[in-house]
Amino acid sequence: MKYIETNSCAPAINLAYEDYFLNGKYLEDDLFMLWRNDPAIVVGKFQNTLEEINSSFAEAHKIQVIRRISGGGAVYHDLGNLCFSFILHETKPEIADKSKYVRPLVGALSQMGVQAEVTRNGLTVGGKKISGNAMALHKTRLLFHGTLLFDTDLEMLDAVLRNSADGITSKGVKSVRSSVTNLKEHLAPEVDILQFKQDMKRLLFADTPAEIYTPSQQDLDSIHELVKTKYETWKWNYGGNPNARVERVRQFPGGVLEIRLDLEKGHIKACQIKSDLETLVGISEIEKKLENIRYTFMDVRNALSGFDLEKNLGSISKDDLAQWIVY
Repeated sequence: MKYIETNSCAPAINLAYEDYFLNGKYLEDDLFMLWRNDPAIVVGKFQNTLEEINSSFAEAHKIQVIRRISGGGAVYHDLGNLCFSFILHETKPEIADKSKYVRPLVGALSQMGVQAEVTRNGLTVGGKKISGNAMALHKTRLLFHGTLLFDTDLEMLDAVLRNSADGITSKGVKSVRSSVTNLKEHLAPEVDILQFKQDMKRLLFADTPAEIYTPSQQDLDSIHELVKTKYETWKWNYGGNPNARVERVRQFPGGVLEIRLDLEKGHIKACQIKSDLETLVGISEIEKKLENIRYTFMDVRNALSGFDLEKNLGSISKDDLAQWIVY
């Protein structure tokens, strides 16, 4: 097995590395990577991005939203989270036993004094989740990857991932929320994330020293092409969302406001607004402005910028309305 260092904390680059070495570059050797991401929400290939995240919160805190090539649920990454990736040759990858790939991780953690247990959805310590995992297949190769929560901001994790669909319904795969904990709480206080990464690498390659694979310039060019044409595009991260309907009702100052949206490929295709507010002038114009725009906080806010909302909808600010529509 060869070890690859991405030398990056950019989510698009790290996911492109996985994609390239699974679906693009063929190597005879099995591969292993340990890497970290800047703050990001990473959603599964078959999920509706909009159902999984608090969109307005993510935009306000500049948290990138990106889609991976494997299935499974949405996860929050930051620099306190260590990610691992195995790219393996399997005769029949479609019937691969996930538990055998996490056993080396369990063994490494045990040598650090942490007793982790294998569950259907990942690893737990003391009943709380510290790792989730997912798989992707290409011919006779298998990508098995996951997370190890070391010192992740758990408050941010809770705030940025939805705890419910909140009025959004679609056929996308739904995430299952679990109680989580950080490994830092179970290790010596002097161990930081970089030391933890080195310890994991050392223990995982204890029997056979890691042979480093250094990407060629051609590799790097192909990876950055994937970044540009796939992982940094709206089409990949949002455009693949299944069609969805958003229905919300809220009591604003002055009255109740109800909105119903039909979403297609991350865009608002139809909008209907109802209210018991006394001043309803401009409702149809607002509906038209919201149609055919991308379903993001900034796009919705910009669409509302030409309206005097206090005149049309009572004392509701553009930010409040846009945040409620997109949350």
